[in-house]
Amino acid sequence: MQTLTVQIIDNSGLKMLQSMEQKHFIRIVETSLHESPALPGEAMTIKSFKSWINDAENAPTVLLKVAKAKWASKRKQLQKITR
Repeated sequence: MQTLTVQIIDNSGLKMLQSMEQKHFIRIVETSLHESPALPGEAMTIKSFKSWINDAENAPTVLLKVAKAKWASKRKQLQKITR
């Protein structure tokens, strides 16, 4: 079973989902079981969000080729360990 949160913006979309529910393909749950399915955990304040963005903008950058090469190396290490 998978749980999915969607935002329905059209009545025809809602009717389609209700039809799927009647056929027992899905079950519509009125309330979400999670506080925030997209971002679990505590909510950020605007001040902490701005600080996080500022820190990210001031962080050193890495070339994509370097990051890919580093990931390939780490991936090989992980594959050796897990085999």
